[in-house]
Amino acid sequence: MVAARSGTPPKEFWVAASVAFFNNKGGVGKTTLACNYAAYEASQGNEVLIVDLDPQCNSTQLVLDDDQWDEIYEDRRTSEPKTVMGLLRHFRGGEARLDMGAWNPIKGERFDVDVLPGHPSLSILEDLLSEAWSGLKAGGAAGARRSLWLRALREEIERKYDLIVIDASPSLGAINRSALVGSDTFVTPMAPDLFSLYALENITGWFERWIKEYDGGRVGAQEELEAIGYELKIPDPLPIQHGFVGYTVQQYVSRSSGGEVRQTEAYEQHRREIPKRARSLSRLSRLDGSPDLGTVPNMFSMIPLAQSCHSPIAGLQKEDGLRGAQISQQQRYVDQLQEVFGNIATRVAEAVAD
Repeated sequence: MVAARSGTPPKEFWVAASVAFFNNKGGVGKTTLACNYAAYEASQGNEVLIVDLDPQCNSTQLVLDDDQWDEIYEDRRTSEPKTVMGLLRHFRGGEARLDMGAWNPIKGERFDVDVLPGHPSLSILEDLLSEAWSGLKAGGAAGARRSLWLRALREEIERKYDLIVIDASPSLGAINRSALVGSDTFVTPMAPDLFSLYALENITGWFERWIKEYDGGRVGAQEELEAIGYELKIPDPLPIQHGFVGYTVQQYVSRSSGGEVRQTEAYEQHRREIPKRARSLSRLSRLDGSPDLGTVPNMFSMIPLAQSCHSPIAGLQKEDGLRGAQISQQQRYVDQLQEVFGNIATRVAEAVAD
């Protein structure tokens, strides 16, 4: 049984929980947040897997070092089998099974987490997974198996990990739908701008449409799976149907006028508007309390430094190039991030426990 925590949890806190970091708007610090959260949970003694489902492969590039990156992607002809594309290769041949022979997550040493690397060719699967969803809606077994591939993978590997972190691309497409169908919970990173406000409403409407479609095909698909003797339990309801745990807000940069820092009124107005707009997403949650998980600091030059060193923010050292005021800034950033991460972890635990 998973229980909500206060402070640092014991090792048995997690029971193969999963959390997706998802927003259909880019530029909100999603990958930085997801990977640093994964490192935070690893620092608590948990075994963590990052699944990179963004064709831009930003999580893979952040967590793995340059030699590991080159080993995977240097030769395009041999790169796919070393990534999530290898795991899903049979889909392109018309089958509905995972290739577990291609299961080979790679350790990101400084983050202390495993990574299932992404691949630029992931976008090829968009149409295939869209077709699979149509099959699931019609009550088809093959469509259900393809659509639920992440849940099937979890059944294969969950005993190896306490937590699975999914970095999804900024889209409302079939790949992300399949990722969320296989997830327990999701966090929506945001920025205080107009397009993030629109994104909240887009996400809610998208979720509710495909949850209704899923419910319409679930029974027929389960009956067909049982008829052919295939052991895949189609969840009822989907955990993600009540899996929204909250949103984070990326700090914006205040402007300086005459040597004085002043608030940017447009951003302040959008920030004040977020709680009201987020009420629609709260329909996808059974949790009490505010969905505001906190503000993620704007870490300026520390972000590219962490990227170049393939290190979480908390792991950066003087040897990596931290200089002068950056050292005290780092501690301030880490304190802010850990407050956000603690809020995420508590609400994920509560959602999974329910």
